[in-house]
Amino acid sequence: MSTATAIPGVDLPLLDGAACAPNISAAGRRTRRRLGTLGVAVSVALTGAAVALRLPWYARGVVFFPAALSAVSLLQARRHTCIRRAAEGTVEHDDFSTSPAPAADAAASRRLSRGIVRDTVLWAVASGGVAMATALAR
Repeated sequence: MSTATAIPGVDLPLLDGAACAPNISAAGRRTRRRLGTLGVAVSVALTGAAVALRLPWYARGVVFFPAALSAVSLLQARRHTCIRRAAEGTVEHDDFSTSPAPAADAAASRRLSRGIVRDTVLWAVASGGVAMATALAR
């Protein structure tokens, strides 16, 4: 593991082979992991409740929303990139304050954030589809 100094005096860990320097802090990643785990739990609970209550297939599609929340949170934590910070061109610190990121890092973060958005949509659609498909298994 090497370090990237996007901000003078602040060394952020850069994993070997990483697409760009991280734009969120360790505290930000922990918060996103917690929120993502909560979203997974809510998605599973909603799917279970929909099966138990024998809700119609279209009502089970509501699982899309907590699945999207969990996916975006977990993907941001895993990829060390916040899509909001990437759009702003900033870096988040442990106290959740921000500062401008170097132009090259901001551009790389924006590219990575597009992948996060794409993967979030795919995950949420798949999760909603699985929840809706449980209506077929009667």
